[in-house]
Amino acid sequence: MRNIYFDQDEMTLMAIFSAKTKRETVVALKEALADLEHGDPDEQDEEMEAILSSLIEKLQQIRDQHFYSLNLQEYLNNIEEDTEDA
Repeated sequence: MRNIYFDQDEMTLMAIFSAKTKRETVVALKEALADLEHGDPDEQDEEMEAILSSLIEKLQQIRDQHFYSLNLQEYLNNIEEDTEDA
């Protein structure tokens, strides 16, 4: 199995939509992607759709152990800090 790397945007989205399991997280991401695809399209939505699609594909390729080893809290903390700074 090859190494799968997640970029910062993917990690942030994974942290936002993370659930108890990898499978539940993938379901949540697929629901978010479906919502975007059914909305009014714009450039930001297209970029978000691409990121979500990439993230879902990558998550489906990794083992559960890899998913559970990711430190998603760090990315949630960064979101909170950015919100406080705004």
